[in-house]
Amino acid sequence: MSLLLDFKGIIFDLDMTLVDTSSLLTMRDQRLWNQVYQNISKTKIYDGVLNLLDQLKDGVKVGIVTSSPRTYAERVIDYHGLNIQLLTAYHDTQKHKPHADPILDGISKLGLKPYEVISIGDEEKDIIASNNAGAKSVLVKWGNSGNNNYAANYHCESVDELKRILFEN
Repeated sequence: MSLLLDFKGIIFDLDMTLVDTSSLLTMRDQRLWNQVYQNISKTKIYDGVLNLLDQLKDGVKVGIVTSSPRTYAERVIDYHGLNIQLLTAYHDTQKHKPHADPILDGISKLGLKPYEVISIGDEEKDIIASNNAGAKSVLVKWGNSGNNNYAANYHCESVDELKRILFEN
């Protein structure tokens, strides 16, 4: 039985969940945004992500909730051709992950209730925000989380494993 049968929406984190943006981390930490924007071409979408998003497009509403600034997030999304219905970025809420507000904002923009949404991220703050918002949380370990086992409802080592959880579980 598919986990998706019980849900109407999915929220993804952006950095290190959909796209490997590790090459930009030092520039971002130093707030060198012009350099960041000039180097977006060095980011890589994770293998299988485009196929996953394509599989989801007819079945559920899909959005991104990121702790990144909107301009940056839009440029990464556009560069990789991600077809996403909504974006909640850093400045869209006063409180930020791990607070629930960004996830709740995304859920609201999807027109859904928290219990109808799966929220997928790679960091502890993503999982805490998802859990606090009342969404089903999924920790993906191909980004920052490594061997950490944060209190997520589900844990995935690969995009293929995420697909199995969403479509075949």
